[in-house]
Amino acid sequence: MADESLLLTNITIDRFNELLAQYNPLTASISSTKSVKPGQKTLLELDAFRYEDAVARFRSRTPQARMTHEDVKVLVDWKLRHGKFRPTLMKLVSSNDEATVADTIEKAMANYWPDRDASKALDAIAKLKGIGPATASLLLSVHDPDRVIFFSDEAFYWMCCGGRKSPIKYNAKEYQELNVAAQVLVKRLGVSATDIEKVAYVLMKEDSQATTSVMSETKPTKADSPKPPTKRKSTTAADTSSQAPVRRSKRGKAS
Repeated sequence: MADESLLLTNITIDRFNELLAQYNPLTASISSTKSVKPGQKTLLELDAFRYEDAVARFRSRTPQARMTHEDVKVLVDWKLRHGKFRPTLMKLVSSNDEATVADTIEKAMANYWPDRDASKALDAIAKLKGIGPATASLLLSVHDPDRVIFFSDEAFYWMCCGGRKSPIKYNAKEYQELNVAAQVLVKRLGVSATDIEKVAYVLMKEDSQATTSVMSETKPTKADSPKPPTKRKSTTAADTSSQAPVRRSKRGKAS
């Protein structure tokens, strides 16, 4: 990341809020470019479920409803459409038993709230098929959006890699690193973990688009590409002799 003022340790609340305000327009723009199948939700609709509907239903110690298997699948659909697509993930998540999903998440949240230990809750949720630390953090985040950050690529790049797109292992240790960094920013700026996630998304998407733009502007076209200089043949004895008048006896033969 070229602009050091945007680094985790340097960003101000004013700059943070400016970037946060760009999230909805950016998501709407990305959503408009993605095709959807009949009956499939758009990215914008999935985004509304992830940040509004699900949070309204599941946040707090006493949520309005239990999280069902169907809720989990919608959130996983959002995760795949919002970030990196993994074709086998939804099939694995769908293979879980409905009652097991609801019971596992309910018990994990009951253990989470007394001391808000995200690691303990993630371990419990990750026992479900197809649910690793990243997806488990998403399910936990809609229950406690102020403190729990979703383990997204963009958040990890910004907060743990200085804005660089480094390889991610998606393990519990990396999530712990991300969570600690998020809590520091939550306290320093007085913002929510969910808003940090959105700002990271804006930053990394804009950084990616800027890089693509620069590359396309600097890439030489065929018309602009310099042609290699034409090599001049050195004049040898053979060349000199070939320039001499052809004798009458050799005319008409292919050279």
